[in-house]
Amino acid sequence: LYQPMFRLLTNVEHDFRRYFRPKLRPDRARPLVSLLPGPVEISNEVKKALSESAQSHRTPVFLKELNSTKRLLCRLVSACHVEVLMGTGTLANDVIAGQLSLLAGTGLVLSNGEFGERLIEQARRFRLRFEVLEVPWGQPFDKTKVEAVLGSNEPEWLWFVHCETSTGVLNDLAMFRKVCGQTGTRICVDCVSSIGTVPLDLSKVYLASGVSGKGLGSFSGLSMVFYNHKVYPSDRLPRYLDLGVYAGMDGVPFTISSNLVASLRAALQHFDSDKRLAKMAALSLWLRHQLENLGLEIVSPAAHASPAIITISLPQEISSAFVGQQLEEDGYLLSYNSGYLRARNWIQICLMGDVSREAIGPLIESLRGQELSNSHLIIQGVS
Repeated sequence: LYQPMFRLLTNVEHDFRRYFRPKLRPDRARPLVSLLPGPVEISNEVKKALSESAQSHRTPVFLKELNSTKRLLCRLVSACHVEVLMGTGTLANDVIAGQLSLLAGTGLVLSNGEFGERLIEQARRFRLRFEVLEVPWGQPFDKTKVEAVLGSNEPEWLWFVHCETSTGVLNDLAMFRKVCGQTGTRICVDCVSSIGTVPLDLSKVYLASGVSGKGLGSFSGLSMVFYNHKVYPSDRLPRYLDLGVYAGMDGVPFTISSNLVASLRAALQHFDSDKRLAKMAALSLWLRHQLENLGLEIVSPAAHASPAIITISLPQEISSAFVGQQLEEDGYLLSYNSGYLRARNWIQICLMGDVSREAIGPLIESLRGQELSNSHLIIQGVS
């Protein structure tokens, strides 16, 4: 007889337990726990600041609040100056590319993930003259190779992602600062996912980008460019992308939302850096240990992994979208919808928001209920 489909008896129990398991958090009235890289969990103080009456960006009161916010930002990362922009981290990196276009020499762009590739694209769109150093996604850069490229090409500037959000690798800023110091190469850094998640010293960095959301715990919508030198307006740049225009007009050349600035300022005022970073590192270490106990392998070495994000690389027979939807039914929002995640069947657990061990504990049971370790799940640390 023709039999179009069949299931092995040895697989039936596993399949039924995965597809018809009881939901661990059936009460949908309870808020979902956000384990996304953004938006993140927002504190009540920051929410309250966002809801205050809007102010004109031309008033002395707003200018005072903006300057206070900028001082808090600079103090957090040991930078001399910062300009706050209305837009995402992509805008901040475009502003950096604009400044690099004013330099005469060539550059070097590094890539070991999705956001390194985006820096390459942004550099090309500005028609910068540069070389590229790429390593496989998920691997850190080798100091000897970087030194060799810097020695042979003698670039005027180097641009890389500090915390590579796609893979979770935390690239070694201290190492780059040292090798670039030996050659006089200017360092430019994408700190979008590292600011507020790891200790950050930008005192010897030429240009660096950041955002108000993610690790800083505020609402998205503002980005920033840090710098430690004098900048001047240039008619070679679009006005909105000219860092010198911002610096020359007290940081307010255009309309900027007083509500977003107020919420960022509130987040920074309540930002206990040492306490928060220690809590995040401890939670990440505990979570990784729990994942190992489930039989899951952590591929990225701990020495090169950000504590803020863990990316799970699923085997092709298990859909990351299916797993993400199942975990959402259990009360957890994980990241899996970005194109680069879907293409690789990856799913991410992010710890950038105000998340406690108690809130995340049932997630381990949810993952155990998925029985993913039976399918040789690979875990990859990412940021």
